[in-house]
Amino acid sequence: MGNLFNLSAGRMRLLWDRGGMFASSLCAVHCVCMPVLLLAMPFLAGTWLTDRDLERGFVYASISLAALCTLGGCRTHGKWWLMGLLGAGAGTLLVAHATAPPACCSEHLSWPNAIGAAFGGLMLASTHYFNIRWQKALAPAAVSGCCNHSDCAGNQS
Repeated sequence: MGNLFNLSAGRMRLLWDRGGMFASSLCAVHCVCMPVLLLAMPFLAGTWLTDRDLERGFVYASISLAALCTLGGCRTHGKWWLMGLLGAGAGTLLVAHATAPPACCSEHLSWPNAIGAAFGGLMLASTHYFNIRWQKALAPAAVSGCCNHSDCAGNQS
C-alpha cells in the first residue's frame, strides 16, 4: 500500500488513462450488448443495468476523465488533434444518450442509439489508448517511474 503513494506523476496519469480506457470500453460493450440482452431477457429492463440516471452519471464521468487525461497528455506530447477525437467521441456519446428511448420494453429499443453510444465510447477509449501510447513513446523512463541512477532498484538486474 505504501508503494501506491510513491507513484510518479507520469505513472499516475497512465493509471488514470488505463482506467478511463477500461471504463470507456466497458461503456461501449454495455451499449451494444444491452439491446440484445433486453430482447433475450426482458426482465433486465427494470434493473440497475438500464437505469438512465446511472448511465448519465457514467457518461459524464467518462467524458470528464477522458478530458482531464487527454489535456494533461497533450501538454506532454503535443498531439493536440487528440482533443478533436475526444470532442467527437463525447459529442456522439452525449447525443446518443440524450436521444435514447426509455429501456422499458423491447419495442422501444433503438439500434442506432446503441451503435452511436458504442461508437462514442470506443472513440473515448481510443483517445485514452493514443494518449498512453504517445506518453510512453515520449519519455519511457519518466513514465515508468525509473531513473538512470545506478542505485535505483529498477535498474539492477
